[in-house]
Amino acid sequence: MRNILVVDFSSYKEAIASLLRENGYAVDLCGSAYDAMAKMKVADYDLIVSEVELPGDNAFDLYYYVNKNYPYIPMIMTTDRDIDTFFSRIFEQGIGNVLCKPLKKNEFLNLAEKLITKENIFGLENYLPGLIEQNKIIVTASMQIQKAIRAIIESIEAWGFTLKNKVPLNLVLNEMAINAVYHSHGLTREKEARIQVRLKEGEHVDIFFGRSGSKYGIAIVDYNGILTKMRILESINRVVEQSMLLEKAFETGDDVSDLISETGRGFDLVRKLSGEYYFIIKEGERTEVILIFDGSGKGFEESRSSLKIIEAGS
Repeated sequence: MRNILVVDFSSYKEAIASLLRENGYAVDLCGSAYDAMAKMKVADYDLIVSEVELPGDNAFDLYYYVNKNYPYIPMIMTTDRDIDTFFSRIFEQGIGNVLCKPLKKNEFLNLAEKLITKENIFGLENYLPGLIEQNKIIVTASMQIQKAIRAIIESIEAWGFTLKNKVPLNLVLNEMAINAVYHSHGLTREKEARIQVRLKEGEHVDIFFGRSGSKYGIAIVDYNGILTKMRILESINRVVEQSMLLEKAFETGDDVSDLISETGRGFDLVRKLSGEYYFIIKEGERTEVILIFDGSGKGFEESRSSLKIIEAGS
């Protein structure tokens, strides 16, 4: 049986523990980073789930301790705060997984399982239970991206799903497909110059899209694997910093236009506009961005965003 340590001083820890126990995990509880460090010295854990704000040492101190002494133990942070308010700490320490409370059951359990086992981390079928139908579009040139997105949206509507927000869906898919075609194939300069490109022979990007009875999902896949956790965090952090800069400029009237760029916008849009998503990476082999949406049309309301980065084992 997998053993999970839940570190949380609030009453919500009981809800987390119950959810894990109901799904076959053994759970230990404690209320501080100090107690967690003590428990790790006498027990083995497969995963640590910790509230960001803890009495005494906070979860960032705990993350540093775990990463230094038990680097093989994955960690999920939880919070009821907007993670942008402390994203600089997330970036500095290379934290890949932060979920906002209240936790979404399927999202939390799926992430926990993938982080613990490192199995079945690629593929839409592993994130969309009860997959009924799955299709694939192969993209070999930038000029094919919009046509592919239109075909995907038409298929989703033909399945009977209501798309209340086509504009953000189109925007997110466009950004992720552009990243996969351009950045993943060393064509960043061409992307910045807005030059249309065709990939070399044998190179391609796959876009999978499928449905279950109540949800639909989309996966954008490249097979170069140049994306890393730190590149994702750096890109998002840059966007967060620029947002803060714009807010300050609005108050002061300063001209900050030279300091603003589009770099990193795609990853930030995914985490803010997509309901359930995962960045999945295996360096040198494959990058996959998975987006899961509720068939009712929910998932595009902008709210406190989470962070989910799954790294494959070597």
